[in-house]
Amino acid sequence: MVLLFQIPEDKMFAKVALILLLLPTTMLSAQDETDKPRKFTMKGYLKEMASFNYFGDSLLLQNLVHSRLNFAWYANAEFTVYAEFRTRLITGDLVREIPNYSAYIDSNNDYFDLSVNLIDNKTALLNAMADRLFIQWIHNNWEIKAGRQRINWGVNLAWNPNDWFNAYSFFDFDYEERPGADALRISYYTGVASSVEVAAKMAKDVDHFVGASMWRLNKYDYDIQFLGGLVQGDAALGTGWAGNLGKAGFKGELTYFHKVVNTQFNSAYNNMFLGAFSVDYAFPSSLYFNGSLMYNSQGSLHPDFGFELVALRPGTVRDLSPYTWSTFIQSAYQVTPLFYASLALIGYPGGDTFFVNPALTISVLQNLDVDLIGQLFYGEDQTGHFGSLLKAAYIRVKWSF
Repeated sequence: MVLLFQIPEDKMFAKVALILLLLPTTMLSAQDETDKPRKFTMKGYLKEMASFNYFGDSLLLQNLVHSRLNFAWYANAEFTVYAEFRTRLITGDLVREIPNYSAYIDSNNDYFDLSVNLIDNKTALLNAMADRLFIQWIHNNWEIKAGRQRINWGVNLAWNPNDWFNAYSFFDFDYEERPGADALRISYYTGVASSVEVAAKMAKDVDHFVGASMWRLNKYDYDIQFLGGLVQGDAALGTGWAGNLGKAGFKGELTYFHKVVNTQFNSAYNNMFLGAFSVDYAFPSSLYFNGSLMYNSQGSLHPDFGFELVALRPGTVRDLSPYTWSTFIQSAYQVTPLFYASLALIGYPGGDTFFVNPALTISVLQNLDVDLIGQLFYGEDQTGHFGSLLKAAYIRVKWSF
């Protein structure tokens, strides 16, 4: 069967994405399996996920075919080029009935537009994008990365106030790699566990510009970091740490924003403080617990839209949660070598809202997993009635290669 559709002329990336979509699957096994160093590597995954979304008495069905190809070219001992692409074919009720759904899927939060909807109609939506495209240079203690990359300065699981460049949402579970940023990052390693890092994100205006530096060190068996910079019009200061309290892990992140230039992201405040702390513990039986607390000085006990804002991927780190206080509890257990179960709860003290997230992973083969996932949102609706706002169930099959 041949599929014909028109490629937008103003998006040359669409042509590249189309070629990648049509790569013969035989290439996936074309790599040399010897122990000799390889100049070129390719890996990725293919996922099939069905979702069942209950809004009140309405049931909306959706099917997602999600593929990823990760390429790396090792030019020499110092230079490496990385290119990673994701494609998503979406069909079902959300494509047909949700206004501007295609625009949301085609969203791009960075300087270069590396996302395109190759098919966009009421029957199907096919999106292709490059979320990693950068060059890495390593020489002695120096490391430079230029291009679309993930700048991961956060240390917590649920909320990361130190994630100034590319914030993400815990609810977006099907995007393990998390968003990237079009940026230049320079790192100098002063020791095994210490470094100085400077990064700048490309932007057309101060509203979207982020430039910051971080000093990381190890002291008293804690990894500690100090941050400072200009973040979307705010002068920002932050710190984070990761260590142990006895046998339990203890992590934290703090960020303070002070408005310098009025932008679309800080127009509602002059100063903002974000803080998140977490404690986690793993028993010898493999039972694992994680508890987190987040504070937002500009949050509310009853924010407008509430969960509607929470469920969307945040635009900036300021949007991690619109609530003043947010709590997170997660437990996970390796039931058998083939079954992994977890349960996460998020609550908002004083807000009478909460989120329940059960999940089960079944390892069918070494590189083939089946996931059963639930996302249940409870709170007050627009009439003031407390109940289920959204109930969603997902069945996902993932093949990694």
